Amino acid sequence: MRIRTIYFKVMDMEQSITFWEKLLELSPNRKSEKWTEFSIGGVRIGLLLNDFGDELVGSASVPVFEFDAPSLPAFLDRAKSLGATVVMQLNDAMTSVVLASPDGHEFEVCTRHD
Repeated sequence: MRIRTIYFKVMDMEQSITFWEKLLELSPNRKSEKWTEFSIGGVRIGLLLNDFGDELVGSASVPVFEFDAPSLPAFLDRAKSLGATVVMQLNDAMTSVVLASPDGHEFEVCTRHD
């Protein structure tokens, strides 16, 4: 297991890009209207435009944990058995699932892809 991405839900993409570019002293390696990412030591820091109406609380960051496909189901089962709830299942194959911990912190698990 490794952390592939941590992303922040943002309300103003351009303002957020400017802040992170200046703070990190890096240009984004991927940039679009709804998604921007920076690479730092093998981990991607992403900015996701919050155009889906979420009320932002706290940092609104979501770590993404990446697994080899055979390892993902056992991790999902363990997370659920410990009280995690499914927030969003991005496809039927369950290659990407957003969960919430018992105290409400979201995290995503997905199969490895490059």
